[in-house]
Amino acid sequence: MKKILKIVLGFIFVIGLGLVGVGFSLQKPEPSPLSDENRVQINLLPLPTELSLGKTRFTLEQDLGHSFKNVSTPKLENAIKRFYSKLESRTGIVIANNGSPKVILDCKNAGNDYPSINDDESYGLSVTEKNITLTANSETGIIYGLESILQLVKEEDGKWVLPELELNDKPRYAWRGVMIDVGRHWIPKDLILRNLEAMATVKMNVLHWHLTEYQGFRIESKTYPKLHEMGSGGKFYTQEDIKEVIDYAADRGIRVLPEFDLPGHSTSWFVGYPELASAPGPYVLDTVFGVLKPVMNPTKDVVYDFLDGFFGEMANLFPEEYIHIGGDEVIPDHWNENPEIQNFMNNNEMDDFHELQAYFNSRIHKILIKYGKKMVGWDEIIHPDLPKEEIVVQSWRNDQALLEAVKEGNKAVLSYGYYLDYKQPAGDLYKVDPSVVPSTIDFDIDSTNWKGWESKLYASGADLEGDLYLFGEGENLQGIKYFMGKPYGFTDIEVEGNFISFSHETSFGQMSYDIKIEGDSLIGTGTVSNVAIKFKGKRKGGTHMPNGEPLPKFEKIEALTKEQEDLILGGETCMWGEMVDDITLESRIWPRAAAVAEKLWSPKDYTADNEDMYRRLIVMDDRLEKLGIRHRASTEVLIRNLVEEPYIDPLRTLVNVLQEDKYFGRMVLYKPELYTTTALNRVVDAARPESYVAYNFNKDVNLWVQNGDVRAKNRIVQKLKKWSENHSKLVSAIEGNERLEEIKVHSANLSQLAKLGLEALNNRNAMKGELPEIDALLKNADKAQGGTILSVVESMRTLLK
Repeated sequence: MKKILKIVLGFIFVIGLGLVGVGFSLQKPEPSPLSDENRVQINLLPLPTELSLGKTRFTLEQDLGHSFKNVSTPKLENAIKRFYSKLESRTGIVIANNGSPKVILDCKNAGNDYPSINDDESYGLSVTEKNITLTANSETGIIYGLESILQLVKEEDGKWVLPELELNDKPRYAWRGVMIDVGRHWIPKDLILRNLEAMATVKMNVLHWHLTEYQGFRIESKTYPKLHEMGSGGKFYTQEDIKEVIDYAADRGIRVLPEFDLPGHSTSWFVGYPELASAPGPYVLDTVFGVLKPVMNPTKDVVYDFLDGFFGEMANLFPEEYIHIGGDEVIPDHWNENPEIQNFMNNNEMDDFHELQAYFNSRIHKILIKYGKKMVGWDEIIHPDLPKEEIVVQSWRNDQALLEAVKEGNKAVLSYGYYLDYKQPAGDLYKVDPSVVPSTIDFDIDSTNWKGWESKLYASGADLEGDLYLFGEGENLQGIKYFMGKPYGFTDIEVEGNFISFSHETSFGQMSYDIKIEGDSLIGTGTVSNVAIKFKGKRKGGTHMPNGEPLPKFEKIEALTKEQEDLILGGETCMWGEMVDDITLESRIWPRAAAVAEKLWSPKDYTADNEDMYRRLIVMDDRLEKLGIRHRASTEVLIRNLVEEPYIDPLRTLVNVLQEDKYFGRMVLYKPELYTTTALNRVVDAARPESYVAYNFNKDVNLWVQNGDVRAKNRIVQKLKKWSENHSKLVSAIEGNERLEEIKVHSANLSQLAKLGLEALNNRNAMKGELPEIDALLKNADKAQGGTILSVVESMRTLLK
């Protein structure tokens, strides 16, 4: 009996050890924060919160298959169908979905039909040799996890595989948006749907749809049909279109935020309903761009009755809990010229038009609350009378507006620095962080020892006000540069005689100054994002200037508290529509918006490496094209509209190294003005805001010059040979073609620089006698032509000098 008992106990002990072993084998290691070693092995964008890579891989086969654990919903079924479709398109593997399932989708909870800002978007992903397990608390987490799987798939040894890994991921910010303006230029529905697909790929979750403008009212209203019938030029979305877009977006975890811009930017409302306006009609749709005078009349009850009916209709159409009311760039001329409005202001003790607009916003807010909606507005809506907890402020004029909003207790979304229509490269967008305000005044102002100069900056034909203030002496010298309506503080100042040099960060990139002080005058230069700016100034005040102007009040800006930082909901890229149409819109949004997507999703300390971001962004550029986004195809369409064979390839070669000039540099092409009817069919439209051909060339030049990389040199030579011959192939097409004449100088400069580059690579010493001529050529090549810049000039300067 004892022997049997010993055997039984031994058997139980062995089984117990086995179970312990099994238990330990099932305990997968927790993923760790993303290491540099693991980061370079993946192309995920945005980067995940935690990731640990193993040594094996999962191989994709036809019998991939899937199963749902806990919850299966129509939204999840749609997501897995899209996943299979994209996977098959990329790999060529036709998924049979039979046999034992190898993809386990573990969704803990079924969500609502429409996503919410409060949704849990986190997910976990485990990949072993045998299966893929995706776990999330919500449907949205599963949707995002499937997108990550698609990005992780790669080809190795003739097979399509995923690396073994453990991954946990969640967003840094809950609000990650793209604003698309369809009011100025009409953007068809199918293009909106394509952009939603691209947004889902990089985990962006808010489509901010700017639906009304001076130039167009783009949504059907059954309550007030003259809005779209007379205010759209015949181009608007039906309510069925709107529902289709909302459903399509919701299926991908994306909210649709409508914007109806009020009380300014409102001409299209007045074409059919002039009684809403502050000045008498009749009105016609505006065809010129800019900040114009038409504005709603905030003093008439009939206006609010009308808006009550309109917002009630829109509240039923859009399930989104927020509605954007615009509120930006109100020109008060029509208010000032209307005696009834002036009497209203006097009777209600309103000192200025800001108070009148605050009154208007307050009444609109009450209408939105009545229909269960919360207000979003551009940062001009900030006012003490508006309830903080029910309003989101979208900061666009400067990043200090974001600080002001959250310090006042408002929730806020950052767009300043994320304007895609400024044509800044992705690297500049990537530097902007919602929680960081560059060059804030974080030092105490020394009002006992200061000097001030009123100054102007001259750039691209525009005069910009920009005062300069210096405080203290010697090592304690500090300064404030007032530029584009915002003060920037700086403390790193170099002084040599009567020359001073300093720089400060802006959301346009670092701005650097070299200035000479001559008596009471300043003269010098500034540069920001390779844009040169002339600088002149005249003394206006200071400690030893008793008759001068007093020192303005500059407040020291303290760091945000944790509670204030939590009020920052996230950010939005903005694609305003003056200089894009349905052909070029996608090329101005993608892939640069993906850099902002990562900034808003990934942990803050992961988003400081521009070079690694570009490595993955260029991969994403390819993925988006395969997904059907026409950001590259638009370039090809425009090139083929500009020339025929045999000039297509030479023009493509040139366009591939051009970039649209930053900010509004291209506006010099339009005389007297750019209109809604102006064709956007020039070379500048074919060029993209950023050239990845140039990016890779510039990188190769650095590899060769710094490290002597022979493979990089071979790639450089290959490019230079092609460029050196390109102008001779294109010049016949340029002659007599007004649109190509705009970039003739670029074409000639590219070929000439390429020829010199080849000479320099063969015999650098032979170039020394040509340095003055090379300097002149480089200076000429650096100038914008036809609204574009030649994006290889800096690397050619490195090669030649």
